[in-house]
Amino acid sequence: MFDATTSKFRDITFEKLDLDTSKDQASKYNVESIPRMIMLDASGNVLYNASPPRSEEALAAVINQHR
Repeated sequence: MFDATTSKFRDITFEKLDLDTSKDQASKYNVESIPRMIMLDASGNVLYNASPPRSEEALAAVINQHR
């Protein structure tokens, strides 16, 4: 679902992290549970930090809300 939805937003960069090898990132963004979705603006400010939505429509809505 994530890949199918995010492929529709070609102007946004999406990354997936393996928290076993990116513990510093998990700490930086206070990741306490997974899966986790974090959205940053171009300056690195956190726009969204929560569990990811469970449907393609809801994920697209969150992305559009924070664009």
